[in-house]
Amino acid sequence: MVETLWEDARYAARNLRRDPFLALAATLTLAVCIGANTTVFSVANSILIRPLPYPGSERIDWISERSGPAQQDVIAAPDYFALGEQNRIFEDVAAFSPMRVNWTGIETPEQLDASTVSPSFFRVMATKPMLGRYLTADEEGPKSPLVAVLSYAFWRNRLGSDPKILGKTIALDRLPRTIVGVMPQGFDFPLGSQLWLPMTLLDKVSQSFPISPNSPILIVPMLARRKPGVTPLAAATEMNRLSYTIQALYPKEMRKRGFRADLVIGNTLLQEHLTGPLRPALLILTGTVALVLLIACANIANLLLARAGSRQRELAVRLALGSGRSRVIRQMLTESLVLAVTGGVVGIGLAWLAVRTLDAVKPAILVRYPAISMDWRVLVFTIALLLATGVLFGMVPSLSAAGIPIQEALKSASLTHSATRTAGRLRKVLVVAELGVSLMLLIGAGLLARSFLHLAHTELGFRTDHLLTFRIRPVGFSFDHGYAPLYADILGRLQRSPMVRAAALADEIPLSVNELTSIGSIGVVGRPLVPLADRPRINDAQVSPDFFQTLGIQLREGRIFEDRDFAGIPAAGQRDFLQREAVVVNEAFVRRIFPGEDPIGRGLIFGPEDFHSTWTIVGVVSDIRGSALGAEPPSMIYRCTCAGVPVYLTGFLVRTAGPPELAIRAIEQQVRAVDRDQPIFDVKTMDQRRDSALAPERFQLILIGSFTFIAIILAAAGVYGTMSYLVARRTREIGIRMAMGARQADVLCMVLGETTLLVVVAIAAGLGGAWALTRYIRSMLYGVSQLDPATFVLTSILLTVIVLIASLGPTRRAVRVDPMTALRDE
Repeated sequence: MVETLWEDARYAARNLRRDPFLALAATLTLAVCIGANTTVFSVANSILIRPLPYPGSERIDWISERSGPAQQDVIAAPDYFALGEQNRIFEDVAAFSPMRVNWTGIETPEQLDASTVSPSFFRVMATKPMLGRYLTADEEGPKSPLVAVLSYAFWRNRLGSDPKILGKTIALDRLPRTIVGVMPQGFDFPLGSQLWLPMTLLDKVSQSFPISPNSPILIVPMLARRKPGVTPLAAATEMNRLSYTIQALYPKEMRKRGFRADLVIGNTLLQEHLTGPLRPALLILTGTVALVLLIACANIANLLLARAGSRQRELAVRLALGSGRSRVIRQMLTESLVLAVTGGVVGIGLAWLAVRTLDAVKPAILVRYPAISMDWRVLVFTIALLLATGVLFGMVPSLSAAGIPIQEALKSASLTHSATRTAGRLRKVLVVAELGVSLMLLIGAGLLARSFLHLAHTELGFRTDHLLTFRIRPVGFSFDHGYAPLYADILGRLQRSPMVRAAALADEIPLSVNELTSIGSIGVVGRPLVPLADRPRINDAQVSPDFFQTLGIQLREGRIFEDRDFAGIPAAGQRDFLQREAVVVNEAFVRRIFPGEDPIGRGLIFGPEDFHSTWTIVGVVSDIRGSALGAEPPSMIYRCTCAGVPVYLTGFLVRTAGPPELAIRAIEQQVRAVDRDQPIFDVKTMDQRRDSALAPERFQLILIGSFTFIAIILAAAGVYGTMSYLVARRTREIGIRMAMGARQADVLCMVLGETTLLVVVAIAAGLGGAWALTRYIRSMLYGVSQLDPATFVLTSILLTVIVLIASLGPTRRAVRVDPMTALRDE
């Protein structure tokens, strides 16, 4: 058996060498398509399939709270402590909070990505330190010691891989922290953390039920490691039980603090949580390249059908001499597999280069995910793919060749009559399939292109030109006091700079994708006061009075903040202060809370029933986009930083006189003049933020558009080959028609008629397929319907034009047939 297969393979290789054009065309087509499939699968495997680089990562769950249709990625600290004490399914639970710290005590202070973590964090991740230890049980809460655990990358790149680093100190926010451990290479959870610090705000005494009405509730991300044998479904059931238990034990506290009665605590596999935003796009890309490969298979099957037609005499002789039809099928399939293996090997090489390039120059959409690489899963997938591909495109020609009528084939005197009508019909079916699938891809790409254009031209509500943005995290930051004086000093210096036309503060910079938005529940003075949990939830932002002018936001009604709004206001925290604050709202807020009413002068109630603020609306401004271009403008309440409320973390927006990039150095100097240890970070122009907001859609469009282009080229080549074959097969018929008086126009109509029929059938099939499949990209569209008529019509016209262009060559040969020559050759 093995010897026979080896002989078949050698014979197939000799046959393919006799037809180098077919071999080269098929190999290159397969190489590109298999390479594309392998590359996309490598990305999907690295992100969706390959386990996270933490021992037993399949048992790590992300814990979050859900209320009705809404879900947030965090959990309230009281629930965290309650879960830790009452659960029966987790080995351990952990809390953490990504943050930034200032590395001071060096020539140029820097911002570092860090995380405050509970001591159980490293146990949940089941990752041991490379050097030293991680945090202990007494290193948590307000009185935790000043210690730090470093990442391998920070220890190697910034501290020179010092083997005696343990026990040394590093100045973070001017505080000397003792280095107690270094984590192993590759561990940087969450979000590329460079070091880990004790979570000082996570105090069990103040953050456990029952909670004082005046105490703020800490919100933290939470992880948990399931016990061995506990399935995610069993964990979800237990989480539901715990949710109802907590609600039953502390009903009053939960309602007073704004927790809804339907709030439940849920669990999601950590890998699913981290990869969730990218999963739909990767699945759609995988489907796209699979369809491109199907088109390639149809194309190669067409080539092999033509080749089988030219070999009918040879195959008929073999059958007449006693060779079985199964033997012929096996020989033909072997030739197909030889082509598939050759193309697959080249495709693996192309995929390796593509994966290396993609990992080295990661698009913005992939930056937060693990390294992209090829492993044994990718190789197994590729081997299975090329074998399936070889059988797929080889089966039709093999069955067609084995079914030839022996006597008729032996009597055939020329190649033009050697193909059977069945083979001709098969070629037409394959072309229709190619064109139909191509139209589906073309419609998908067209919808994404229109959606991208809508997003790119979305009205932001403010001008982006000459607008520079940046953030600072005050050195020694603490929630114990505000930083309004520091920010006011920096802002005043910026406004006096000759390179600056206007500057403002805002705790939420527009189009900051990872921005944490402040959300609160509000009531309206004069309306029945409903429980806190049932009130509308609204975004609120702290801004300086110059914010609206700096961004160019239009005033629609009323006025902006004035000095008299805050003159003589009591100190923050006093009871009288809570009744005196003026606020500005946007149009989305008015549409939602005051439809058909005048909002100016109306009072808003913010906060729990026993300790709430009353705000007065003094103005209405136009809407601006929030963190996502594709989302509707959020309902906003703007509070003034001059109102006396504590100002913690904030950003700066600077309208420069010249190019924003040239002002960065001067801005850094102004900030350092206030505090020499204060670095700035997240420095971007507003145009750059807009480009970053468009990055995911741009990435998807480029890839799907590229694959669609390949599909169209392959389909056009298939049309050209099929029409050339049909014209060649009907040369004698065309010669007789012209000898009997047919004009060139009649021949032209005949050939174009066949082409048009193929196109019409393909468009009908493609439109039906697109109607069924475009619902899967509905969530990726903005401003365009999944069944957009213009896209469906225009792409159908485009495909028709491409097909007609591809058929021009065969059509010209048909109308130029010389009747005498054609009849003499026959």
